[in-house]
Amino acid sequence: MADDRSQKVPPSTSSNPQSTPKAPQPAQSPKGVEPETSAPKPDLNSLPDLTQGIPSTLEYETSGATDKSALAAIEETPEPQAGGRGRGELPASAYVSSRDKQRAKIANRLYLLSFGLGIVFLGYLGRDWDEEEAKVHTDIPNGWSLSLWWKRMTARFGDVKSYYSEPAFDKLLPDPDPMFERPYTLCISLEDLLVHSEWTREHGWRVAKRPGVDYFLHYLSQYYELVLFTSVPYAIGEPIVRKLDPFRFIMWPLFREATKYKDGEIVKDLSYLNRDLSKVIIIDTKAEHVRNQPENAIILKKWTGDPKDKELVALVPFLEYIHTMQYKDVREVLKSFEGKHIPTEFARREAIARAEFQKRYESEKRKRKSGIGALGNMLGLKPSNMSLMVPVDGEISPSEAFAQGKMLQDIARERGQRNYEMMEQQIRENGEKWLKEEQMATEKMQAEAMSSMKSSFTNWFLPTKQSENPTEPKKEA
Repeated sequence: MADDRSQKVPPSTSSNPQSTPKAPQPAQSPKGVEPETSAPKPDLNSLPDLTQGIPSTLEYETSGATDKSALAAIEETPEPQAGGRGRGELPASAYVSSRDKQRAKIANRLYLLSFGLGIVFLGYLGRDWDEEEAKVHTDIPNGWSLSLWWKRMTARFGDVKSYYSEPAFDKLLPDPDPMFERPYTLCISLEDLLVHSEWTREHGWRVAKRPGVDYFLHYLSQYYELVLFTSVPYAIGEPIVRKLDPFRFIMWPLFREATKYKDGEIVKDLSYLNRDLSKVIIIDTKAEHVRNQPENAIILKKWTGDPKDKELVALVPFLEYIHTMQYKDVREVLKSFEGKHIPTEFARREAIARAEFQKRYESEKRKRKSGIGALGNMLGLKPSNMSLMVPVDGEISPSEAFAQGKMLQDIARERGQRNYEMMEQQIRENGEKWLKEEQMATEKMQAEAMSSMKSSFTNWFLPTKQSENPTEPKKEA
């Protein structure tokens, strides 16, 4: 019987350990249902190269591949929060943290404090005048009426505002010194007139000096009181001026602090100079800077660094001529050159005047008998010009100059050139010595100021140590 049962056992159920089990067969799907197939492997060669940037999906979206209405519905559906409530079911304040609430309270308190301080400050501005203020605002008396309080407040507010928009001083220049007084004042700008600054990646900031600046300043210093009037702040402009003019031919440098600020523009108001405006000329590159006194201004084009520029030097004969002829009002002279290139127009007029002078000179030379005084009257010389008729060392006499057919401006030009050459010779011989002396004097002043500062600091914070008990005798060393 055992043999019969062993023969009936199917081969698949054999317990032989060496037999290899067969792989499981896939289950058959019911009729009408297709069997699931595994997802196809993506073609790696067809994927975009993301190292070249993310590709656009516009074409994919516009082709209808995405159901936009379904996506919008999903986005509008609020996500359920913990406890089964959506975010929109609670008021907005429920989602504000306690720290944010505390910050909002502090901010509101600061706003109220600022508002209260503003009211107190406005009330303080409307207080009665003190003695100094009463002298300035004589048209607004003291009193506690609402109108007077308002007038005092607006007046003080205007004073505070003018502190930042008006020049630092009512008189930018001191009263003229009779010993060094010049008959005319010449104000010159700095930026794009005497120097030009630019920035490059290779060199950073560089400042170039205009051709002829030294000659312009040195030569005209004998005729004019030179004033530098620039819109550059002191901290930036002062080091440039010291290198540009180490021998201080510019008598008075004025910086940004001496200008006005009006309608968003910097204005150089000549009325603050403490000088007669009929004797003042200003040279600038911006008409907006001199809009308060355009009749006193010569506007030049900006110098952009051209090494062959001659515009500045070309103005010297015209400015010298104004001093030579001693005009009472320079504004009338400048008005006659309005809209014209001054160096070219002046050269044209001088050539016409020279031709006329020679013609008259030749006709009068034949019948001249009355001497140089009468000849000077004939040539239009004024008593104020007669100082040029007195010869100085190294000059020929006026009679010899006129005999050579020289005009008054020729005599003045020759004298000015001799003075300039003598001055340049003195600079070449003694310039280094002067600069060293000035540097030593500056260092001495700085050392004295530092010593005074240290002594003040010591006396203030470290008073002289005394015995705590005044009755205790001093110990002998």
